[in-house]
Amino acid sequence: MVALKLKLTLVALGSSPKDLCRRFAAVNPTTAFTAQNAYKWLGGKSAPRISQVYNEWASILGGNLTGSFIAAASFEEFATSLSAHYNVPSTTLAELMREASSTRLAPSVSLPDGGQWSTSQLLTGRYLALSLAWSQAQSGKLIRGQVEIGRNGASGLSLTYSEALFGRVVVMDGAVVCDGRTAQSMAVCRESGRCYLFALCVPPPPANLIGGVFSGSALHDFGARPCASRILFIRDHSAAGSSDSSLSTYLEPSQALIGRALAGLGYGPEEERVGVADHLKTFLMAEDRAGLLEATPESVGALGLLLDRLSNT
Repeated sequence: MVALKLKLTLVALGSSPKDLCRRFAAVNPTTAFTAQNAYKWLGGKSAPRISQVYNEWASILGGNLTGSFIAAASFEEFATSLSAHYNVPSTTLAELMREASSTRLAPSVSLPDGGQWSTSQLLTGRYLALSLAWSQAQSGKLIRGQVEIGRNGASGLSLTYSEALFGRVVVMDGAVVCDGRTAQSMAVCRESGRCYLFALCVPPPPANLIGGVFSGSALHDFGARPCASRILFIRDHSAAGSSDSSLSTYLEPSQALIGRALAGLGYGPEEERVGVADHLKTFLMAEDRAGLLEATPESVGALGLLLDRLSNT
C-alpha cells in the first residue's frame, strides 16, 4: 500500500515526484528518498525499509501524523488522516480507494526484491527483551529475557518469551493478534498457568525494536502482585543460537551493561552504543506521575530509529 500512500501524498501536496524528492531532501539531505527509489516505490516494486524515510514523510505532511503510523496504517486509515489536513478531491480519493480494495483482493505475488514488508515479515525474529524487574528483591534492576516471534500456521504469528530464574528457564507463549498498528499477545506461563499480556507497537521497517507494555502477576513474589512495566524487544542480529552467558538475568540499569548487551546482538559502533543505551534505560526507568503507564508510538519509534542507525545489517 506504500505506492498508493505516496500517490495520495502527491495529490494532497500538489507535487510531482521530482518535487517530492526535493521535499525529502530538505528534511534530510542524505534521505533514501532519491529519484531512483521514488520510481520503484511509486510503482509498487518495493517499499522503504528504513524507518527514517517514514519519519521524514511525516515531517513533510505535518499534523499529528507519525512515521510509525504512515508505515503501519491501512490505506483507508492513512487517507482519513490525510484528508483531515489536506483538501483531497473526492473523485481522486474514491479512485485510489477502489485501487486499494482491488489490490487487497488480487492474488499475492512474490516480487524479485522481496516485495513490501508485511507485518508478519516485520515482527518475526529473535529478540533480547528488557523490562523492569517485578520482584521486590530485585527492585530497580532490569530483567533480561529472550523472545522469539514466529509463524503460527499460514498467516498467524506466535510469541515465546523466556527468562532464566532461580536456576530454571520460565517460558510463556501465545498467539499474536495484530491490526497493523498494534500487536497483542496473551501468553500463558507453562509452569504456573498464569496469563501475561504483551501490548506492543508495530514498528516501521526494518523493525529493530518493538516496544510496549508487559503486564501480569509477579511470578516469585508474596501475594503474586499484579504488575505492569514497559518492555523493549531488541532484534538479535548475531549468529543463530549465540548468547552472552556472562550477563545474568537481572541486569543493573547501567549504560555500560546495556551497551554490552547491544554489542552482543550485533549493534555498533561502541561509542554510539553507549548513547543509545542511555535512551533505552531512560525509557524503561522513567517514572510517570499521571498514574498511566504507557509506551507511545512516538517514544518507541524514536528509540527504534537510534537502533536502526546502529544496525550492522
